[in-house]
Amino acid sequence: MAVYDLDHFTLGVRHLYASAERLRAETGLRSHEGGWLDAMPTAHRTIALPGGAFVNVESVIDHHADLPPGVAAFRTWFEETTRRGDHWMTWNLRARSRADLEDVARRLGGAVVTAPGARRPDGSTSTTVMAPGDAALTWARGLPNWYHHESLERHPARLSPMDHERPLREISWLEVGGDPAELEEHVGAETFAALPLRFVGGPAGLRGVGLATRDGAEIALRAPSGAPGLAQLAARHA
Repeated sequence: MAVYDLDHFTLGVRHLYASAERLRAETGLRSHEGGWLDAMPTAHRTIALPGGAFVNVESVIDHHADLPPGVAAFRTWFEETTRRGDHWMTWNLRARSRADLEDVARRLGGAVVTAPGARRPDGSTSTTVMAPGDAALTWARGLPNWYHHESLERHPARLSPMDHERPLREISWLEVGGDPAELEEHVGAETFAALPLRFVGGPAGLRGVGLATRDGAEIALRAPSGAPGLAQLAARHA
């Protein structure tokens, strides 16, 4: 099985700009405008990380749009969840080739999904290519999805210089809950061994990201996982 890289983590917050500024004040991590999604009522700011990964700081921005029932239910859930505080909504891997992404889709019984990505204030847009395409197979179980980027030069982590107030060296650890055997089966033994994982018990899902700084310090980003609530939402709308 192919080895996959970390791509991005989604941190759900109540107020996009105030929360991004709070994170900067607390951690020294700066963010740049990531854009908004036409099909979802959310927008995000991007924190670039070493290794071509990034954090999407994301919130609901359109509280009154007339949406399809499933999307409207997601908006309500997102708002209620982030009202209680920041939550990790997803964590995701990156396939190095389209063939590897197609292998993921076949293995997990999903599909390669191509959809419009973020729309940015400068008028540029992106395209999302991911697998297996069904949140119930991944995010609602606290497990990663996979993305593929045809050109890493346009990857969100590279669109703006990584000029954090505290320069970063590497992603030093990921804290996750759940069954290690289930995660290893999901991502493959090689990727499982390559990821800097710490298992902390409790339900599956991301709980924390540790960042080593160039001066030998550490930044810890911790929040509850949104996966249990997302699983309940998926079950209600199955």
